[in-house]
Amino acid sequence: MNRDSLLATLDNASANATDVYLRLYEDYFVKGDEPEEALRIILEYPREIGDADDNNPQGITRQEENRITNSLEDVINGTVNRIADMNLTQREFYTNLYKSLFESDNGVFPQSKEEKAITLKILSENVRAVPYYQVMEIDRISREEFNEEIDNLETHLQEAYYMLNRQFSTTPARAAEIVRIADTIEDRKRRIVFWTVIINSLRNVNEKE
Repeated sequence: MNRDSLLATLDNASANATDVYLRLYEDYFVKGDEPEEALRIILEYPREIGDADDNNPQGITRQEENRITNSLEDVINGTVNRIADMNLTQREFYTNLYKSLFESDNGVFPQSKEEKAITLKILSENVRAVPYYQVMEIDRISREEFNEEIDNLETHLQEAYYMLNRQFSTTPARAAEIVRIADTIEDRKRRIVFWTVIINSLRNVNEKE
């Protein structure tokens, strides 16, 4: 597969997004020799694909796209999450994902060219589990250990909460203070507990907003 050609296509895609995904599917999945690798590159592409202001797709009508999306979005998300839970390597993940969503004969999964193009669009725009990265380190911490470390981290967390709530001129300045506090925690497991509490705190704030 010509990686540079695919990246150039993504960089220069100026048509309606749905038309772009249809072209990507036809050129790099149907006609391509490494569709699994093409899928990875497309899903890891960091910028918006296509022209978001172009509301007039030529290859698939808006009505048909909405029908396909409503029919397949839950299946696509469920499939991605199931494969991600297996914690495969990146190559294995994208190979499994491609075979499941683009090569399955099961009618539950996408079958037509249009369905597969919209599946690619859903994967790229609306699935949180991609781009995928394998979890490399998994530390098992029991509830008892977690609670014990929380007690040991009382002063660190108190200072961290203060920094989270204090007004800073920039977000990096706040982040630097949190990192400084974390760097004083020498024990790795205790540091994991510290970051767990901080991450959960930030998530709770985002959910309230």
